[in-house]
Amino acid sequence: MSDDTNDMPVVQEKKIGKYKVEVIRDKCISAGSCEAIAPKIFELDEEGIAIVVSQDGNSDEEKLLAAQSCPTNAIIVTDTETGEQVWPKS
Repeated sequence: MSDDTNDMPVVQEKKIGKYKVEVIRDKCISAGSCEAIAPKIFELDEEGIAIVVSQDGNSDEEKLLAAQSCPTNAIIVTDTETGEQVWPKS
């Protein structure tokens, strides 16, 4: 009798850090400060609008700084542990 549990693949979840970021496209004015501060997280697409290319690669502090640098508050930062919005503050 074979033990099928040994044949199951090991799944590893990659933690994205404490903060998750999102861009509100309608608010983005293509300032590019987010990309300058956290280039592994943000890019400007073909329309010049910021997009999130990854949730990792830059530190949580850099994610928050990038969001805070946005002149239109187009980047939302959420705490992945609590689900609370960290930026912009209400």
